Parts: sequence; C-alpha cells; structure tokens
Amino acid sequence: MRAGNSRRKTAALVTTYVLATIQFVWCYFQITQPYVNTVRYELGHERMPFQGRMLMVLPLRWAHESRLLTWFAEGFRGHSTYWFPKPVTPEVLVQAAVDVSCLLLAGWLTTKLYRLSSSRQLLTPVIYPLFLAACAATYVMHTAQNFRYVYDFPSLAFFAAAMVLLYLRKHWAWFVALFCVATVNRETSLLLLPLYMIDGAMGKDRLEWRRLLSPKTLAVVLPLAGLWAVWEGMIHRLFALHRSEFYLRFDWNLKSLALPLAWPQLLSTGGYLLLFVMVMRRRVSDRRLRAWLWLVPVWIGFMFVYGILIETRIFGELIPLMVCSTALICEEMLVARMRIPAPKPELAVVDGASAVRKAA
Repeated sequence: MRAGNSRRKTAALVTTYVLATIQFVWCYFQITQPYVNTVRYELGHERMPFQGRMLMVLPLRWAHESRLLTWFAEGFRGHSTYWFPKPVTPEVLVQAAVDVSCLLLAGWLTTKLYRLSSSRQLLTPVIYPLFLAACAATYVMHTAQNFRYVYDFPSLAFFAAAMVLLYLRKHWAWFVALFCVATVNRETSLLLLPLYMIDGAMGKDRLEWRRLLSPKTLAVVLPLAGLWAVWEGMIHRLFALHRSEFYLRFDWNLKSLALPLAWPQLLSTGGYLLLFVMVMRRRVSDRRLRAWLWLVPVWIGFMFVYGILIETRIFGELIPLMVCSTALICEEMLVARMRIPAPKPELAVVDGASAVRKAA
C-alpha cells in the first residue's frame, strides 16, 4: 500500500515538473526576444560568434525541411496569439522541444547531483522547482538585454551532465565525448576544463592545489584544450568574412558595475543564489562541491572579459552547482536547528515576562 502511494506521489510530482517546464519554456518564448536570426543561422550567414555555435544548425535545418512539422505548425495559425508566440514555425517548435528536453534533463541531473552529494537527501522534492526558479531569474527576469539564444539550454544540459560524470568518477572518455559535442554547441565548453582540473585535484578530504597540474589531469586537459583551439580556429577562418560582434567587453562591464540600476539584475544570477552560496560556501557539506565552487571566480573572470555581465544567462551553466550547494547549505542549517531543543512554553512565558520587567 505504501509503495503504491509512493508511486502515485512520484507520478504527481513528475507530472507537475513537466508541466512547469513546459510553462517556463512557453513564457521564455513569449517574453524574451531572439537575438540570433535563425533563418540566417541555418544558412550559415549569421554574425560571429553566433554562427560559430554550430550544433543547433542541424535540428533547425531538419525542422525547416520537415513536412510533418510544417503541417503541425500550420495548426497553430488559427489560435489566439494571446497563448502562442507569432508566428509558430517549424523552427520554433523544434527549439521549444529541444529547450524542454534540455531543461528536463538538466533538472533531473541537478537532482541526481544533490542526491549523490547529500547524505540525508531531505530536500530532494524541492530541487527541481528550485532549479526552474533559478532558470527563470537567470534567463528571463531582465529589464535590459532580455534576449534568448538557441544554444543556451543545450549548454546548460551539457554542463549538468559533465558535473554528474565527474562526481561519479566515470571514465575520462565520457568527459572527452561530452566536451567535443559541447564545443560544437558553444565555446564556453572551455570552462569545463578548469572544472575537470579542480575535480582531479581533490584528495581524500580536501583540495590539493599541487595536483591541479598532475600528469594524469594534463593528459586529458591539454589535448582537449588543443582540440578546442583547432575548432575555434577553423570556425573563425570559415566565417572570417562575416560581420562580427566578437570583441572584449571589459569596458562595458566596468560601466555596468558602476551603475546601481544594473545591480539587481546582476545579482539575479542563478536566482539570486550565487552571492549567497559564495558567502556561505563553508557550510556546503560535500567537499567536492565545495571545491568546485572555485570555478565561480574563474567563470566570472572569463565572462568579465568576453561576456556581458548583465546578460545573466552567461552564468546559466552554473545553476546546477548553485542549486545543489544552496540545498546542502539549507540542509545543514535545518539539521543544526533541529538539534537545538525548543524552549518549553512555560519557560518562554517566564523569559518574556522577565524581559518586559527589565525593559521597564
């Protein structure tokens, strides 16, 4: 009987999470504006560096040529634009399907990472909702630069998968394969390498900095860094004649930091969890996740030069780490609070009366 109730509760939760994910993607398409022209992107004519992020070209081209998807998209024409973005094209349907799939996968992997890193697993049911809320703040809740890109959620899923692979100590070949696909999707795959190095430097109970450059780690990292450089070189040479928006953003970001109006949006990164986690990082009970937080300053430094900080989506791949770290911190705080015995009601009344007399 209990097993049946447990299955029903699980099914209800999963159904809720799936519907919530669909709603989030629905809002994502309604509220944000596409920055990449998908038609030009499919044809290979879009600006750089956007055109160089080639992975999503494949499903978009397939959607454009699919008669079935064209027929399906035409079914939305008669519906109210109050509910559906306009126009609903085959490419939009494929983007929506990819985004929902990637969010479901990334959310599931985030939950798995939490369960692997938590000995108590007290907060398992809320990990996915917390993940979605962090995504909403990071990718949608903007007053400026509220754009969407076709490769953002695939990148999020790749990083979540990489974290789980590393935590499970899977064979390095899995990481290599994932890195190659993630690099075709977006050049920020380079930031998987410092994560790999930090994880490789973990000792039995602490991070051992001298192991960052161990031969075993470098045997994987250096070839992958070379592969990344070769791919980026090929892409920039292939699209050398395209108009480019690839330039350093250092000045732009300094101006953003100097503008108080930009601070709320900057802090929305990871659902306002990034600063909380970094301040409370010592309370992350899992040593490996606590060590992985060293990736955050590396990420910020990289994005300070090459990204636009107020576009908080550039920190989206850190959401699984932020959510799991937040859950572990809150879990430790709850357990610590539970260990403190609650005051008895009569003692609380006496103490309150004493406080009143002292105040008088």
